This record gives sequence, C-alpha cells and structure tokens, in this order.
Amino acid sequence: MVELNDIKSLILDIDGILYEGMNAIPGAVELIEDLNKHDTPYVLLSNNTTNTIERHVQKLNQLNMHIPPKAIITAARVAAQLIANESPPGTCCLVIGEAGLIQALQQAGLQVTQSDNGDIKYVVIGMDRQLTYEKLKIAARAIHNGAIFISTNLDPMYMDSDGIIPASGAIQAALETATGIPARMTGKPEPPGFLLAMEQLGFPACETGMLGDQIEIDIRGASRVGIHTFLVLSTLSQFTLDKPGQIIADKTFNSTLDFYHQWIQR
Repeated sequence: MVELNDIKSLILDIDGILYEGMNAIPGAVELIEDLNKHDTPYVLLSNNTTNTIERHVQKLNQLNMHIPPKAIITAARVAAQLIANESPPGTCCLVIGEAGLIQALQQAGLQVTQSDNGDIKYVVIGMDRQLTYEKLKIAARAIHNGAIFISTNLDPMYMDSDGIIPASGAIQAALETATGIPARMTGKPEPPGFLLAMEQLGFPACETGMLGDQIEIDIRGASRVGIHTFLVLSTLSQFTLDKPGQIIADKTFNSTLDFYHQWIQR
C-alpha cells in the first residue's frame, strides 16, 4: 500500500478537485499554497478543453490559487501535440470545441476550420456549449470522407456553475453512432497526457500520485501507466462509484480538504 510520504510529485485534476463552477473547493487553496511553499513538483492535468491556458491561470488566480502556466496540461494541448507530431504544418483540422482547443491547435501550427471548406484531415472534438446539428452534420460527413476522428476526452458530463451538463463524451457518442467509426482518444484516461505530465515532472510513476475525482477518467488512466491513484469523493463521484468491474484507487479521501490534511501530516 502506497503512503503519501512516498510521493515526490503530484498530478492534479482541476474540475472537482480545485474548483466547481466559479467556487474554490475547500482545501484547494491551502493545498496549492503548500505545494508552492515546499517546491513540490506538480502539474494540473485537465480534460477541460474549453479554456485557454491563460484563462485557466486567470480563473485560478481569482480563486487565490497561483499556478504558473507551464504547470497546466490540458487535453487540448495533448491532442494538438499528437497531431503536430504526425502531420505537416498547416494540416486542416475541423474542430467541434471552444477557445482552448482552437488555440492549442493553432499554436501547434495546424489550420483550424469549423466549416466544410478545405481539405479536412482531422476532426477534433472537445466540449462545445454552442453545439449545433449543423456542426455534427459537417463533422460526420468529414469522418465519412476519411478524416481521422480524434476526441480529446471521454468525459460524459461536466459540473458547470448551474449544475451537471453534457460534456465531450456525449458529442463523441453522437458522432460514433452517426458514422460507425470509433474516435481515437488522446485525453484522460488514455496514456499520452499522463506520460507528458511525468516527463515534465521528472519523476517516475512509482513516485508520482494522481489526485482526481472520476474513477473511469482519472484513476483508471493513471493506473494504466503505473501512477499511484488518490480518489477524492466529489459531486461527480457519486455517479460513477460502485459499478461492476470498477478499478479501485490506492487511497480514497472524503474531500480535497481531507487529502490536504493528510498530505501535510505525511
């Protein structure tokens, strides 16, 4: 059984661990302050593709969590890096998504479109709160015509400021049903983001812990690459616990505050 004092670096989810909507979660500010104070290596690994890195930093700062931009890895960044590694600059990507995904692809030297014009090589999807039937139609046709279908994450739902709303996984399910073609996954729970996080942290999996609130996203993904797993019970956790064949986290905490108290006592 892993102990917290064995952990030299941390990977943290953002939504459900540090904040919900526009509210900081109890214990989150104190946890980040402690990590910064003791120079503990950490990264935030989020499937949230709606916000740009700048917006993530701004929002966290507003909630009194001061985190450098380089410490934030999003599923958008992971997807953009993957496509850029296997395609020439200027490759055309049809995007269903918001500012964070669009910016990440453009910064990686890729062409972004949200229409059916151009030689579309990839269809890349993330959460899109302005989703329309027209967007789904264009994406489905591009996939049928041979574009590679990439989903930044499988998250089925998201805790917004006014409650739970459908997330990227719901859009993925619609397009997979319409085309019969499964998406290529890049965000959590797939390995690329976790491997990128460990590379940036400079510590092996045996000395790294993942703090997350979703069993099938955070915990399963981290366990695939050997990272120790710490589950925090959150609003979303109640919808995913106690399913048949479910993976078990190394440790479970009642809240972020509970984790913080045990972390500082390690």
